[in-house]
Amino acid sequence: MTEPITTYIIRLVIAILVGGIVGLEREFKGKPAGIRTNILMCVGSCLFMIISIEVARMAGGVADPARIAAQVVTGVGFLCAGTIMRSRFTVSGLTTAATIWVLSALGLALGAGYIILAVAGAAIITLTLIAVRFLEAGIHHFHSNHIVQLILDNREGIVPMVLGEFSKRKISTEVHDVKLAAGTWHIIIEYNASKNTHLILLNELSGLDGVTSATELGHVF
Repeated sequence: MTEPITTYIIRLVIAILVGGIVGLEREFKGKPAGIRTNILMCVGSCLFMIISIEVARMAGGVADPARIAAQVVTGVGFLCAGTIMRSRFTVSGLTTAATIWVLSALGLALGAGYIILAVAGAAIITLTLIAVRFLEAGIHHFHSNHIVQLILDNREGIVPMVLGEFSKRKISTEVHDVKLAAGTWHIIIEYNASKNTHLILLNELSGLDGVTSATELGHVF
């Protein structure tokens, strides 16, 4: 090796710390890509960068040190795609995928010797994941999408009556599904409203004559 082995070991140790710090936040959030995944991602990227540098130097500077490291970006792309899950109404895992992606960049930076840059990046990423969570909570209190399933009696005019409750409050709705099953109407509606308006509306819908139940299926932020 052209560099002392201790230099590379220090970079790998820092990669463990960087991956662990970012992964700790993901672990507290209960995400599948927690501490272990983030540490492995960061250390692996660091190793690939070190190997890339060493291979290029062994070739007398003729080889491109970015060739091996560049494949990390492609490989991480496939890994990130596996963390993104799409259900019927929502998409989850985007933040986890972005975290894994940016951790690979930190690992490459550490492997290349840009330790201060990588540590600063890790601090910014961690603060972003923590601070923005509170900002999002404040925004979602006043503005978020809600998905509700309504079960209604099978009688004439019941569906327009229920949809009229949204119109009264000037709430635009998107009806995802309407079907008649077992003698009752099943409607899935998505709409945007503040948290307080949503709770009031859900309570009033549940009390309407002909409405068997009003159940929230989830949020779309």
